[in-house]
Amino acid sequence: MTKQIYIYLFIFISFSITIIISQSVTNIGPNANTISNLTFKVTYSGGLVNLKNITTDISQNLYIPQETFRDQSNIIYSITLNEISQTETYRFHFENGFIKDFLMDLKIKFNLEVVSKPSFSNNNTITLSGLYFQPYNSNFSDNDLYIKAITSEVTKTFSTSNETIKFINSTHFTFQMDNLAGLIDLELKEGLEYRSSLNTSFENPKISKIEYSQASTSQSFITIFGEDFRDVKYKVNSLITVGGSTILQSSYIFYNESMIIFKFINTLTKSFDIDISVKGVKSIQPFKLQFKPKVTQINTLPELGGIVTIKGFFLNSKSDNGTNTNLLVKIGTKTCTSPTSTSADNYITLICNLESGVGSDLPVVVSIDGISSVDSPNFSYYRSPTLGSIYIGGSLNLTEHPFMNISGSDLTSGSDNITVYLDSKSLKVISKFNEYLIVELPINSQSGNITVFKGLASSSRAFSIKPIIRKLSGFIETPGGELSIHGAFFHDNDKPVIIINDNIDCKLKSISLAGDIISCDLSNGTGKDLIIDMRLNNSIISNPNDIKFSYQPPTINSIVHNSDNSITIVGTSHGLPSTINVITYPLPCSDPTVTNFTTTICKLGSPLPNDTLEFEIQLNVNGLIVNGTFLRFLYPPENTGKKGISGTSLIIAIVVPSASLAIGLLIFALLFSYQRHERMKNIISAIKNALSITKRKIVFAFKWVFQPHLVDTTKTNFDNYNADINQNVLPSNIKLPKKKKFSPPKR
Repeated sequence: MTKQIYIYLFIFISFSITIIISQSVTNIGPNANTISNLTFKVTYSGGLVNLKNITTDISQNLYIPQETFRDQSNIIYSITLNEISQTETYRFHFENGFIKDFLMDLKIKFNLEVVSKPSFSNNNTITLSGLYFQPYNSNFSDNDLYIKAITSEVTKTFSTSNETIKFINSTHFTFQMDNLAGLIDLELKEGLEYRSSLNTSFENPKISKIEYSQASTSQSFITIFGEDFRDVKYKVNSLITVGGSTILQSSYIFYNESMIIFKFINTLTKSFDIDISVKGVKSIQPFKLQFKPKVTQINTLPELGGIVTIKGFFLNSKSDNGTNTNLLVKIGTKTCTSPTSTSADNYITLICNLESGVGSDLPVVVSIDGISSVDSPNFSYYRSPTLGSIYIGGSLNLTEHPFMNISGSDLTSGSDNITVYLDSKSLKVISKFNEYLIVELPINSQSGNITVFKGLASSSRAFSIKPIIRKLSGFIETPGGELSIHGAFFHDNDKPVIIINDNIDCKLKSISLAGDIISCDLSNGTGKDLIIDMRLNNSIISNPNDIKFSYQPPTINSIVHNSDNSITIVGTSHGLPSTINVITYPLPCSDPTVTNFTTTICKLGSPLPNDTLEFEIQLNVNGLIVNGTFLRFLYPPENTGKKGISGTSLIIAIVVPSASLAIGLLIFALLFSYQRHERMKNIISAIKNALSITKRKIVFAFKWVFQPHLVDTTKTNFDNYNADINQNVLPSNIKLPKKKKFSPPKR
C-alpha cells in the first residue's frame, strides 16, 4: 500500500513540473542565420527552464544548443549549422521531458554557384549548389524556390512546387533548359524575403583535337574536334579565330555539336592559337596548333653525293615577315648544306647539297626555327649501275615492238628513277629489276651507245644492233614463189644473203621503208622445218624465236591404178625426193617420176590382192605428207585366171555400187514424197530406170562369173567399164531427173 502511494506521488509531482515548465516557456524566436550558426531566444516566465537538444524531422539533424545568455525571462541559445541544415520544423527537447515544435526559417542562403552548365552531354541540365536551399516542409508552401532563366531567345520559370527544380542532395539542385545556346541570366526567389541573381551560360566550347589536312598547295582544311559547339543552327552565331584572324562563314564546310571543318591555307612552319565562341560563349582557353616541317619525299643520291631534293609542306626558308628562318637539314650524321626553298609561294620543295657517303635508311630531320619534322622518310645512297650482256628479242605479235634485255647489277637499287637511252633517243622501259631491264626498241633502230641512268648515276656501253627475224609469210608451193621475212632493223642499204636449208636460194627483191619486211624470190624445192640462213656482211641475222620455213604440203586431186600395175597421182606441190606407199596393203610404189610438180607416176612391185577393191595410199614429199584412196584396176575375163580375179570380187565391184545407188534414189523419193503429183511421176520413172540398170548390172555380173561365153569381152568395153568404176560415176545411160523448185503439195 505504501509503495503504491509513492508511485502516485511521483506521477503527480512530474505532471505538476511539466505543467509548470510548459506554462513558463512563452515563445521561441530565431534570429537571422549566418553561414554556420543559428541563434534563437527562448522567453519564459517563472520556473526553471533548461533546453537539452534539438532534432529535425526531415534532415534528421541533432543539435546540441549552447546557452550564451540568460536573465529572469529570456535565454539565448546558439546551434552550429551543417550542410544538411534546412528550413523545417525543429523539435526542442527540454529537461524533464517537455517538447515543443517550432518552424525555423533559414532566410539567408550562402555559396550559391553553378556546378555544371547545360550541354549536350548532360541533356542541357543546369546544376546549382549552395547552403540552405534544401527541400521544404510541404506545410510551408510559401517557402518554395523559384528560378527564372532568361536567354536571348526565351524566358522560362522553374519551381520546386511543380518539381521542375529537383534536389540531388541537400546542397545541389537541378533544372533542365531547352536546346539553346548563349548566355543565361538566373533570378532566384524563395518565400517572401530571399532574392538573388546569377549569370551563367550554356557550356563553353571545348577543343580536344585539331587536324590539318593538306589537300594541295591551294586547298587545305582544318578539322576541330571537341564538344559543345551547339546545334548546326548556331553555325551562323559561331566565331572561329586562328592566330587572331576570323574565319569567314563561307569557309565552313561542316558543322555539328562535336566537329567543325573549314578551309584554311598555311605554308609556313608556325604556331596558331585557335579560339571558338558560339553566341557569345567562348572556349575557356585557346587550342595551340603547331605547324611543323613535314617531309613526304626525298630523292636518293649516288655515293658521290649531290643535290638532295626534299618535298613536303611548311618547308619555308623565310618567315611571314620576310626574314630568313633558321633552317637546318640533317641526313644521318651529315648536315645538308645551303638549304633553300625553291618557291616562296608554297614552300613545298627544299634543296640542299649533300656530300659523298655510303649507307641506307638514314634518318632525315628538317628543323625550322627550332621546330623539327617528325616521321620523315629515310634517305639512302645508292651504287652506280653496272651493265652486263645485252640481247634483242621480239614477240611473234608484229604489232609489238622488239625488245632489248639489259642484264647487269645495281640497276634499280636505291632509285626507281630509271631511264635508258640509245645514243640521244629515250627508250621506253617495260620492266625493271635490279638484275635486268627490258626496254622497247623501235624497229628502225641502229647500233649505238646504250646508257642507263639510275637517278643521277649512269653507265654506258656500245652495242651493235643486228636485224632479227620474227615471222614468215607467203604461200610457197614446190615451184617456189615470193617469201616475206618480217623482222626489225632492216635497212635499205643492207644486202642480205638468204639461203634456205643450205641449198635453196632466195633472191632479194626489196626492203620496206619501215625496215621491218624483206621480200625475196624463193626457188623451187620441197621440205618442212627448213633452217633459214640469213647473213649480212658475213654475220648471221638473229632468229630469236627459231623460226623455220616449210613449203606448202602436196595435195592429191585424183589417183588411178593403171593396167600395167603403175599408179598415177595428180595434184600440186609434187616433187623429189618422194616416197609412195600403199597403206591398206603394205606395199611400196617405186621409181617415182614427177612432171611439172603436179603429176607423180610410180610402179608397184607386186600385184594388189584380188579380194580388196579400194586401197589407201600415202605420198611423202620430203617430209610433207598427204593421204588418198584409189580403186584397183579390174582385168578382163580372159585374164581372170592369170590375174587371179574372183567372181566374188566382180560381184562386189558391180553389185554393191549399183545397189547403193538404188537405195540412195529410194531415200531421195521418200524425202520428196509430199511433192506435187507431177514431180512424183518423174521420181517414179527415175527409180524404175535405176532398178532396171541395177538389174542389168547384176545379170552382167552373174554372166561374167558363171556364163562368160555369153559376155562381150572386147577390151574397149572393159576399159570403159573400169574407167566408170575408177571415176566413181554412174554409167552414161543413167540420168537423174532435174530438180525443180520445192513447193508444198496441193490439197
